[in-house]
Amino acid sequence: MPIFGETPSPYDETVEKVTAETCTTENWTLILDICDRVIADQNKGAKLCLLSVKKRLNHRDPHVVLLALSLLDSLWSNCGVAFRREVSSREFSQELSFKATHSNRSIGEKTRSIIKKWSENECKQDASLGLIETLYKNLLAEGYSFEKDSSSKSYSSNTDSNAVRNAEEEEALVLAIAKSLQETSVRNDRASCVYPPVTCIAPHSSTPKLERDVRALYDFEAAEDNELTFSAGDIITVTDDSDLNWWRGRSHRGEGLFPASFVTSDLLPQESEPLAREKTLPLAVSVVRIDKTVLEECLRVLEDCDPTGERPDPPELADLEQQSLAQAPLIDARLAEIDRQHNALAQVDIAIRDVLSMYDRAVEQVQYQVSMQQPAAQPVVRYQVPEVTTLSTAPSRAQWGSPAENM
Repeated sequence: MPIFGETPSPYDETVEKVTAETCTTENWTLILDICDRVIADQNKGAKLCLLSVKKRLNHRDPHVVLLALSLLDSLWSNCGVAFRREVSSREFSQELSFKATHSNRSIGEKTRSIIKKWSENECKQDASLGLIETLYKNLLAEGYSFEKDSSSKSYSSNTDSNAVRNAEEEEALVLAIAKSLQETSVRNDRASCVYPPVTCIAPHSSTPKLERDVRALYDFEAAEDNELTFSAGDIITVTDDSDLNWWRGRSHRGEGLFPASFVTSDLLPQESEPLAREKTLPLAVSVVRIDKTVLEECLRVLEDCDPTGERPDPPELADLEQQSLAQAPLIDARLAEIDRQHNALAQVDIAIRDVLSMYDRAVEQVQYQVSMQQPAAQPVVRYQVPEVTTLSTAPSRAQWGSPAENM
């Protein structure tokens, strides 16, 4: 059921059924039925179906978003050029960019993987899909990975519970063996010591420490129980860095796994970060609001550029690009605020509907009780009063006259 400001679509019910919270896997039969329906409806079907998919991509449940991404990938592959051009629009490209950089690791990885697949296949053959290829290049330039980590991230698979259990058991076994070896070496060192106060402490002080401190560069929210949540600037003690991508560590928030690319060994105080940011992005300080005119002018100049390179780019393009990029944090913050407001309005809508439903039930209950307590109405007998006919007064003798005269 659409809520405040949402445009209803004939595909809403079917798309919600395919991406329901109770679905454990993709329902390919129903997905292919949706593809056939979109092909039959042509351009109108592509636009309306993408509108329904976009609603599910903004759902609060990550499981629903992952199912919506699978549906989107199938529609892209089966519904032809009309649907692909709708996906490659500027508005939906921004939606894909937001999902590709999502805080939830599973959503971000899946979005980036389908963007990469589209860019390497269909986008190479159709120049009208250039925005998707541009999005792919921008994500590459920003350092995002398009491959799923397979070494120590088997625990992150939501669909393979056995792999999670095996990984945890192997990890516990390795830790137990290491602890046992450490205790054995400690006992041997103590047994070989003649002077415990001096010679027994020296071997322990000479053993290299595996733990080290790092500082968080970005915020990270744990998606699994065995991951560690932290904020930018937090100091984390690394206890295991054997894997290149995912390390284990502990902080004041607890202990768990975290991405290695989110931390740095530079433990400089946080006061130096604003100065460095001011040097690297001098234009960011001057931007105090989102300027739609600058963004539109930058897009217009980019569209007028010569992709072959024969004609040089306009001189104002570099300045417009810097001003547009400087607005990115403000735009991201605004989008996040809109998303929070949308979620709040959704909760208010649900609460209002619940209250109205309770009110209707209460009114029906009161009406039923009143009708049961009211006694049956007594029949009313109405008597008809006969009409009284008044006789006219008899004429006098003077009026009639004498009989002789009348004769």
